[in-house]
Amino acid sequence: MAAQLPDLIWLDGIRMDLYSNPLELYWDQHIRPDFVTSAECKRGYIAKWEIRNDTLMLNRIEGKIKKRYFFFWKKIIPYTLNKLFKKAGDRSVIATWVTGKLRIPQGNRTFYVHEGYESRFEREMVITIQKAKVIKTVVIDYTKQELLAG
Repeated sequence: MAAQLPDLIWLDGIRMDLYSNPLELYWDQHIRPDFVTSAECKRGYIAKWEIRNDTLMLNRIEGKIKKRYFFFWKKIIPYTLNKLFKKAGDRSVIATWVTGKLRIPQGNRTFYVHEGYESRFEREMVITIQKAKVIKTVVIDYTKQELLAG
């Protein structure tokens, strides 16, 4: 498996890579679309997130799906947030299905692994989420081997 394209998250207006995939928790409970995948994006989409007022919001989904027409003919079409949450329109969705940890790498990459999200960085922010609400944020500083409260 190749290193994967990460989801993206905005914190205080700053875009960061997200080394977790919270939308996968949604697919555990719902039917997953037939995404077009690639070696660098096995899940077939990139989700764009934001933490606003200590709440995890899903802002966008960028991907393509295979839509079946008739018996054998398939067409590749864009998959967006509006296809998943029709009532949302262009608005963000509160990610109430998310309970777990979000990993956000920070600083320079110190160790590269050509698989998943296994590469390591100088620091890593870990945000604990419970039903879309931020309950804890810590930063692990691997250069000093310290856990910093965030």
